[in-house]
Amino acid sequence: MKKTALLTKGIHHLSAIASDGQKTINFYTQVLGLRLVKKTVNQDDPGTYHLFFGDKLGHPGMDLTFFIFQPSTPGRRGTGLVTNISLAVPENSLQFWQQRLQKYRVKQQEIGESLGRKRIIFFDHDDQQLELVGAPLIDIEPDDQIWTTKEIDQENAVRSFYSARLSVINKAMIEPILTQVFGYQHLISERSVGLYSVPDSKRGHYLEVSEEPGTEFGYNAVGTVHHLAFRAKDLKEQNQMTQKIIELGLSPTSVIDRFYFKSVYFRTPAGILFEIATDKPGFTVDEKAKDLGKKLALPPFLEPSRKAIEFGLPKLKS
Repeated sequence: MKKTALLTKGIHHLSAIASDGQKTINFYTQVLGLRLVKKTVNQDDPGTYHLFFGDKLGHPGMDLTFFIFQPSTPGRRGTGLVTNISLAVPENSLQFWQQRLQKYRVKQQEIGESLGRKRIIFFDHDDQQLELVGAPLIDIEPDDQIWTTKEIDQENAVRSFYSARLSVINKAMIEPILTQVFGYQHLISERSVGLYSVPDSKRGHYLEVSEEPGTEFGYNAVGTVHHLAFRAKDLKEQNQMTQKIIELGLSPTSVIDRFYFKSVYFRTPAGILFEIATDKPGFTVDEKAKDLGKKLALPPFLEPSRKAIEFGLPKLKS
């Protein structure tokens, strides 16, 4: 078997769509205990909030973002989308989380098991589907980057992404990209779902591919995932991946400077939008670590329009 070069360390970030900025902040910081690491705007639509939640600094691998679109239109999970966001927690913490979700009246399912891991599927206020996956500590990174709260300590806190589930009509529409571009390896399959991983990584390094030929296509709006981003160490590594994408006959964008990272986007044959994002410079490029998420942050090219942007946005309490 031909050895595939390892190019990515796994998931950089996941970007989803939400309907209400304050409800989103409340849910992801208060219920799940993530940190609001950046309160900014959609750079392609500056009248729209873009909220970033993560660990202490929103490191790649624990960076869950939301576009707040108004007026809101409910989306539909289905093929051609990322249909599940998995967060890694210590395997002994699932009872804690089950009780916590019950306390906050969060819609959830019973603790189940699939692909060798126990997990709790739950839904936020927009019916976005997420799950908490109990992982042994040996399979997740050390706790020096964890964000904790008064109610959620290091024994229970979310560590990083565990995986993301890609729903496709046929895995052949996505698997060559995962293996040949990003270096994922197939581990096991359970019914119609295959588990993939990149070696030598313990942070957002799994992906699940669900083959669903009879499922209708998803509709990308509120309550769905907009895109999935993969990690590139730097521009050189990003360019290597981009060249492999082109070799597969796909059409990536040029490099787009998102200020906090550099991005390349491309649409997969399965319909899912992928991004390749560089690890640096990160969210402390314009704010001190202690001040992350407290004020509206804007990239330099939008600073001249700050007054107009702030006037048009609803006020949010961090």
